[in-house]
Amino acid sequence: MNSLSEYKFGGRPVTSINLLLMLGEMEGVYQHLKYMGFKEDMDAINEMKQKYYKMYFNAKKKEGRTN
Repeated sequence: MNSLSEYKFGGRPVTSINLLLMLGEMEGVYQHLKYMGFKEDMDAINEMKQKYYKMYFNAKKKEGRTN
């Protein structure tokens, strides 16, 4: 059961799982923008995705070393 504190600003831990969940949402947004023809917004989301994919792979590597 999740604590309600996770739903406050900054309350959710930055783990590889949480980053992957967020990236899944971002991939969906990217596809909607693509199909509707919003190229500029698509590019902005793509830049954001790159940042968070790097964070995901770093978190995954760090979590792998600690387990």
